[in-house]
Amino acid sequence: MKPLFSVSAKIRDSLLIAGSAAALTCGLGGAALAGNLEEPVVEAPIFTPAPAEPAPSWAGFYLGGSIGYDFQGDDEVGHRSAATGTIVASPDTLKQHGFNYGLHAGWRGERALSERTAVYGLEFGYMGGKADDDFTTDGYTASTDLNYVLGLRGKAGVTNRSGDTLFYGILGFVRGDFDYSVQGGGADPIALDTSYSSNGFAAGVGVERKLSENWSVRAEYEYLQFQKKDLTDAGGASTKATPKFHNVQLGVNFRF
Repeated sequence: MKPLFSVSAKIRDSLLIAGSAAALTCGLGGAALAGNLEEPVVEAPIFTPAPAEPAPSWAGFYLGGSIGYDFQGDDEVGHRSAATGTIVASPDTLKQHGFNYGLHAGWRGERALSERTAVYGLEFGYMGGKADDDFTTDGYTASTDLNYVLGLRGKAGVTNRSGDTLFYGILGFVRGDFDYSVQGGGADPIALDTSYSSNGFAAGVGVERKLSENWSVRAEYEYLQFQKKDLTDAGGASTKATPKFHNVQLGVNFRF
């Protein structure tokens, strides 16, 4: 039988070997940890900005309507004698005024500028309503009544920086239809009651604001002046109609 101390020696040697292995493992682990004392590098997130919304478009065809008011008409009434051809009297001035309504259709193009957009186009319009005046002065009575105005207007302007508001100028050709009457004159009378048409021009300014991609509202001011028109009654007496007036209007457009 082997003595007990030899078994204890084997156990002791095994423990020494295990302890040495554990020490070596701890040493290697500590060295590994010592080599990674710095915090890990984290990549910063990359933020991609949202794409900018495109500027509102004004290009294309549109239809619209308006309501307005004529004011400060200026048509000086004269009476030219049938016998002598000279002016007998200039009794007073017709100052046409009144409410009107309109319908219009147009087309616009646009061109980008550095910070704004240039907008240009043509518009055909009809204006009707009750714009008139009359007087009774020094034995004369006279009246004028606007039946309608047809017009072809060029419009051009620029938008604000955001592109939702348009500022523009107006210049165009107009043709008006009027009822006209002058009566009086005593011994050398005039008895005129007629209708006539006259060409002219319109000039003004306007501003238009988008409500959505298709709908917009506008406000305009115009000055309209028509060519002078010689009007003669059955007896040869005559007058010269010279209609001109200012007009303001509010309107709405729908762009296709």
